[in-house]
Amino acid sequence: MSTQEKHDLAEYVRILARGKNASRHMTLDEAHYTMSNMLKGNYRPEQLGAIFMLMRVLEEDEQEIAGFAKAISEYLPQDLDADLLWASYAGKRRQPFWCLLSALLLKDMGYKILFHGSLSHTEGRIYLHEVFEQFNLPQLTQASEMRHHSLAYLPCSAINPQLQEWLLLKSVLGVRSPINTVLKTISPQHVPSVQGIFHPNYKAMHCGAAALLNHDALVIKGEGGEFEVNPERKCVAQYCFNGEQGEIVIQNDQSLFEDKPKDTSPQHLSDVWHGRLHSEYAEQAVVKTAALALCAIEKSSDYDAAFDRCKTAWDARSKDHNTVTDQLTL
Repeated sequence: MSTQEKHDLAEYVRILARGKNASRHMTLDEAHYTMSNMLKGNYRPEQLGAIFMLMRVLEEDEQEIAGFAKAISEYLPQDLDADLLWASYAGKRRQPFWCLLSALLLKDMGYKILFHGSLSHTEGRIYLHEVFEQFNLPQLTQASEMRHHSLAYLPCSAINPQLQEWLLLKSVLGVRSPINTVLKTISPQHVPSVQGIFHPNYKAMHCGAAALLNHDALVIKGEGGEFEVNPERKCVAQYCFNGEQGEIVIQNDQSLFEDKPKDTSPQHLSDVWHGRLHSEYAEQAVVKTAALALCAIEKSSDYDAAFDRCKTAWDARSKDHNTVTDQLTL
């Protein structure tokens, strides 16, 4: 009787699947090896489903997230021409993408911002790539094209086509896989990242993974799960800068803004930027989010100084149509 050759990933599935007492988490190196193989297509579908779901059952840890993120980050240029990598995977269903105005503000302040995200859709949500399309903002086919832009969007499928396919597995598996967590943590080592999450307990995991990789990151429970401050609530940002972890706490001035827009229409973004619509909620969301992102860019926890600079830039922004903000005209 012939024996079937064991697959390269069989032992790595076994690490997670040896039962209640013998199963364990993968180390960073084991997770890196596993994800590197899967990104190359060296896996069986059964192995992919088993690895993702067993990690969910065991509740993925920092080592596994760091190892997976390291493998995916190797598909990004290590000389990526950006000051900040901005994850956007959740989509919005209550408010517009005020964080896009935050990025535009930072762009006007001289920084280069690269968003990355998903082309997948959940009913009732609008995704950032749709807003980029409506405003005819740059969407890249590969990360190296960022050298030609100061603000752009990179779909995760342009990093590796399988990433988008794996994000769609929720409709097959019934729950989100660890890839949703991992994609927010990717970054070349020299480019800091900002990440928005739904569940506050994930902040420590994201920052812990960044620390393991010697990356700089800032994480918040953002509006709709995006990296965007909700000014109606206290925001506690957790960061890892230069190997040091800590928190930045932003108190909310009030718990209800009557002038908060009632839908996700991108038209609100254009109207607020150009001064046609005044919304204290929107302006606070834009400036506070920009200030946190600036903290990440500068690897500094001095939020007050960052806020003052962003507020000054916001008040001084050009509202005319003969500037780069023509891109925010529908």
